[in-house]
Amino acid sequence: MARRGRSAEPRGSALYEVIKGVDFERRELLEKPAGVGLFDLVREPDGSYRCYACTLCERTCPVDCIEIDYCPEHEELPFDVEAEKAAIAAAQPEVDRSRFDAVIARIREGSGLIEALHATQEAYGWLPRKALEDIAAEMHLPFSRVYGVASFYTQFRLEPVGRHVISVCMGTACHVAGAPLVAEAFSQALEVPVGGTSDDLAFTLQTVNCIGACALAPAVRLDDSETFGRVTPDEARRIVRRLRKREED
Repeated sequence: MARRGRSAEPRGSALYEVIKGVDFERRELLEKPAGVGLFDLVREPDGSYRCYACTLCERTCPVDCIEIDYCPEHEELPFDVEAEKAAIAAAQPEVDRSRFDAVIARIREGSGLIEALHATQEAYGWLPRKALEDIAAEMHLPFSRVYGVASFYTQFRLEPVGRHVISVCMGTACHVAGAPLVAEAFSQALEVPVGGTSDDLAFTLQTVNCIGACALAPAVRLDDSETFGRVTPDEARRIVRRLRKREED
């Protein structure tokens, strides 16, 4: 059976959305606090919990808080859970630990979790998993709580971003003025989907709710430092060409 922490009894606040779409006969959808997720918990007709020890929940848990007690009939699994976890850990980008010293200092001065996460993102441009683990250890918090907060707020990034972040405003004024077409033009010129980052980590393309430049709709912000107004699809492509040239130089 699957267990989390010390308890073998499934608890609503501890389960994650990992087996949605599996065609089981009976489900019980449990509600959890914000930031924790959902889980389709399967029950037998007699009310007992069903678990095939398939390890799907263990393999997909973002905070590694689920372990599986393997039953004899499931000894030969078609995948190696530990190898998968090791591969995921190895794939994490290396981070400059010296940048994190200031974050640790602020934590020791009494800053809260949100402030520590903001400081970490300012240092790296995103929230590396290793930094989140250090925050959890320094603040004496479960890693699951730190990860839950970081994944709940959309302003926090859990993946590396490009050296240039292009933000297309999708506020009402910009949307009506043609922002979706502008975003599509950027996506085609960069060969990056909206919300994605180029393989060379040069560009990240995202949409935002409002950048406070409604009079310039449709507006685009570059790296939180430069704003372009009344952007057309053609202008979007020109911006990309200028940025690529800047990267080459």
